[in-house]
Amino acid sequence: MRYYKNGDLYSYLEETMEILCWRDIVDMLWSISAGLNFIHKHDLVHGHLHGGNILVESNVNSIDTKITDTGLHGPFDNQILSKQIYGVIPFVAPEIFDGNTPTKESDVYSFGMVMWMLSAGVRPYCDRPHNKQLIHEICLGLRPNIVDGTPPVFSSLMLQCLDANPSNRPTASQLDECFGNWVIAICDDPNPSDLSNQFDAAEETKFSNLENSNFNTFASHEEAFYFSRPLLDA
Repeated sequence: MRYYKNGDLYSYLEETMEILCWRDIVDMLWSISAGLNFIHKHDLVHGHLHGGNILVESNVNSIDTKITDTGLHGPFDNQILSKQIYGVIPFVAPEIFDGNTPTKESDVYSFGMVMWMLSAGVRPYCDRPHNKQLIHEICLGLRPNIVDGTPPVFSSLMLQCLDANPSNRPTASQLDECFGNWVIAICDDPNPSDLSNQFDAAEETKFSNLENSNFNTFASHEEAFYFSRPLLDA
């Protein structure tokens, strides 16, 4: 297996979030969505997508990502047999907490939370315990607040991924195509567009917040867990 020198997405964000621009964020999400699309095209479901199994390698001209699942994040087959739920609470779709098995749609929900994490620069719900109360609130519709300055087109797609109704979520194929188009519009096309203008404005807001020390930095709660574990006893 190829070695990814920057580790997983959690570690990478802790090291580089202050210098990670929106164009890099979109490029990374294109790579992640392409990986998820590859999995789904083979009629497979990941089931445990979160920052711990997205590997990152940053080079001078690009940031490469790879979705992994080494089998250390919870026995998927046993989950189906035992009705136990494994995962990282913030990345688990609400329908899974209701007893449904993982689907392509629940993978897309997890992807939406990855979008939020990249936009915010912090892990989701890092300031509170990951327990039954959080699960209850997620099932009632709790989602992380959209970060000030997030491009509207980005927040709209993210909220679609996090929709409580699985059928309202985009497919991985649609996400792959969308992010590919965004990369062309904001990175390659020299002509300004509404899309590129949104990301340019977001870039200005982000670096203004950095200069004013308003960037999101939260100490992680001691009961906020970001590895897959049995959740029925959370």
